[in-house]
Amino acid sequence: MMAEQQQISQESVNHLIEDIAYLQDEADALQYVIEEVPYDQSPSDEPSIAEMLKLIDHAQISYYRPIFEDAIDTKRPTYISDFTHFEENFMFDEEGIDIHKILKKLSKHRAGVINSLKDISLMQWESIIYKDNTDITIFSFIQEMVRFERDMLKKIVNRVRVFSQERQTQRELEQRRKQQQYFNVDENTNY
Repeated sequence: MMAEQQQISQESVNHLIEDIAYLQDEADALQYVIEEVPYDQSPSDEPSIAEMLKLIDHAQISYYRPIFEDAIDTKRPTYISDFTHFEENFMFDEEGIDIHKILKKLSKHRAGVINSLKDISLMQWESIIYKDNTDITIFSFIQEMVRFERDMLKKIVNRVRVFSQERQTQRELEQRRKQQQYFNVDENTNY
């Protein structure tokens, strides 16, 4: 197996933990705007916003966290192949979606991940996890989690943006229609 050569500094660990905390901040912020978007609707073959949020949460609690905890807590080697990938065992129940509950759980679980990561010593961040034919550090593995989450959050933000733009266009059209009706009524009363 090819070993990864990476010198990990406390500064890079702190920066990574800040990146990880970003998801918690986003989950908290989404609670204030989520009712304004169709979070339960799936455009074409894409997942809904609720489904993407549940997938992020599922990934962190059933895949990423157990793997890095195993690598830290056990003396035996940690093989990613010993864990079921989060996409393989993810189930989304579309019935009774409580988006605020999803966001609260995501935020709570993220706080737990952050606390676990803060307890890892600098030397432990360099611990090796075996992934396919490559040896990667816990640091790289957690960076992979952050990249996955950023991609998902980017999709969510784009979906929110598109919906907001569509809603703004609808408001403008409705405003023009009302103005047109007003002018038509006004013209009819002058004759």
